[in-house]
Amino acid sequence: MMSIADIEKINKVLESMIQYELNLSDFYKQCADTWTEDQAFWQTLAHAEIKHAENIQKMREIIVKKQERFEVGRPFNPIALNTAMAGLKDNAKHLTSGALSFEKMLIMARDIEQSVLESHYAEIVKTADIEYQTLMKGILSDTYVHKKTIQKKIDDLKIKT
Repeated sequence: MMSIADIEKINKVLESMIQYELNLSDFYKQCADTWTEDQAFWQTLAHAEIKHAENIQKMREIIVKKQERFEVGRPFNPIALNTAMAGLKDNAKHLTSGALSFEKMLIMARDIEQSVLESHYAEIVKTADIEYQTLMKGILSDTYVHKKTIQKKIDDLKIKT
């Protein structure tokens, strides 16, 4: 069983993840505005990130409602998340200044999706709660698919050039 302090800590991490997903969505929307010929591609990514934020919100509610089903998992490094957040803001600035090529942008997007996978935020709690696990698996599998889709776009660019 988790203590109040544990729940607060996990809540904070999930709150940060929600913010990150929403910032990422905004970033992808900016990409859609910048590269209109690939607008649908970027908008699909942007939309998925909003869904992830909603999922994380539901996951927070589940943890609070069913505390007894959760225990603390792997400690999460909030500094890494803050760094990622700062990176996103930087990238957004570069994007608006027109300093990024389409390929650079794709590589950056792929790395962002990879870093979400590597952050292991899925492991901050241990639980057998199916609802929670389903939401988390959905986010991770979407993220994995995003990474692969973006990589395919990168590969296609290299074939064209």
